[in-house]
Amino acid sequence: MAYGKLGEDDLKKAIDQTNEAIQRARELLKTVAEKPTTEGLEVVAASTPLLIDKLETDLAKLEKALAKKTNP
Repeated sequence: MAYGKLGEDDLKKAIDQTNEAIQRARELLKTVAEKPTTEGLEVVAASTPLLIDKLETDLAKLEKALAKKTNP
């Protein structure tokens, strides 16, 4: 996605949403990582760290785009 095309308010909203998603993913990982009891939970435990990595990458890009908008 071209984050630079978003307006300042949209970038701030996306940053907030991404931060919230990262926090929820970390909470989910804590819940299922200790000892997954089903195959589905095993998949969640295995895939959630990858999701967090992608979200953190997106967050960095969003923050960089916002910095460019606010400090041209």
